Amino acid sequence: MPAAPRRHRAAAIALAALIALAASLAPASGSALAAAGGGVATGGTPRLADATCTSRCVAARKATPGATVRLIGIHLDSVARVVFQGGAGPLRAAVLRRESGEVRAKVPPRATSGRPYVVSEEGVSSNPSPKKLEVLPTSALPVQVFPVRGAHQYWDGFGAGRGHEGVDVGARCGTPLVAAQAGRVRYTKYHSAAGNYMIMNADRSDLEFGYMHLIRPASVKPGQHLSAGQLIGYVGETGNAQGCHLHFEVWKGVWYGGGSAIDPMPYLKAWDAGRRTG
Repeated sequence: MPAAPRRHRAAAIALAALIALAASLAPASGSALAAAGGGVATGGTPRLADATCTSRCVAARKATPGATVRLIGIHLDSVARVVFQGGAGPLRAAVLRRESGEVRAKVPPRATSGRPYVVSEEGVSSNPSPKKLEVLPTSALPVQVFPVRGAHQYWDGFGAGRGHEGVDVGARCGTPLVAAQAGRVRYTKYHSAAGNYMIMNADRSDLEFGYMHLIRPASVKPGQHLSAGQLIGYVGETGNAQGCHLHFEVWKGVWYGGGSAIDPMPYLKAWDAGRRTG
C-alpha cells in the first residue's frame, strides 16, 4: 500500500530538517571564531577588572620599572603574557604567577603609563584594564608611607588606660595595608588577642613595626625584604578586636625580645601628612 512509504518519506524529511536545524545552532567552528575575533579561548575569553601594584609601588596604581603588578579578572588561568604600554609600542612581560582570577607580572624597564592587558596561550587578548596604571621613575618610590591605604580614623591611642601598646586605626575591612618603610619581615603568625599579625624591622634603624588584626594571614613571608608601600595584607578584626581596624605598634629594639613599645602616633601623624620621620 502507498501510505506506508509516504509515512517513511515524511519521517526521513523531518529527521533531515532536525539535523539541519541542529547544525545551524551549533557553535561556530574554530576557524570562524578566529576570523571573527582572533582565536578560540578554551577556558573563556580573559577579562580584566583591575591592575594594581604590589611591590616597588608609589601607590596602589602607581608602579615603577621592576614593580610586581597584580591583574585580577576572570578566565586568566591560560594567560601567556602581560602587555604593557611602551614608548615605542607594546611591551610583553612574562607571567610570574597565574590563576583563574589573577595574574602577576613585572613592569618592563621601558614601560610607560597605560592600561595593561593580557594575552592567552591561544592568542586571545583581554580588554585593557579599566583603570590606568601609572609607571613612574624609581626616584618616586616613597621612603615612608602611612600603613593604611584608604579612608581611616584614629581610635584608641597608646596607653588608652589599659596598657595599650599601640594605636588603633579604624578602616573598612579589606582596606590594603602596606609596609610603612623598607625592612624585613620577622613574624607572620596568629594570636588569640592580636589575630593575624605581622612584625617587621626597619632598614638602617632599631625600630620594629607590628600590624595586628589582619583579615587573613599576611601576604608576605618571614625573611622577605619589603619596600616602603609594599602590600602586606588587609584590615580585619581577627583575634580580640571590636570593629575593623589596624592595631599598629612601634618598638625601639626587638619586639617582645628586650625592646620597648613607644607611641606610634607621632610617626602615624607625620606619615599621614606626607612628612618623613627620623
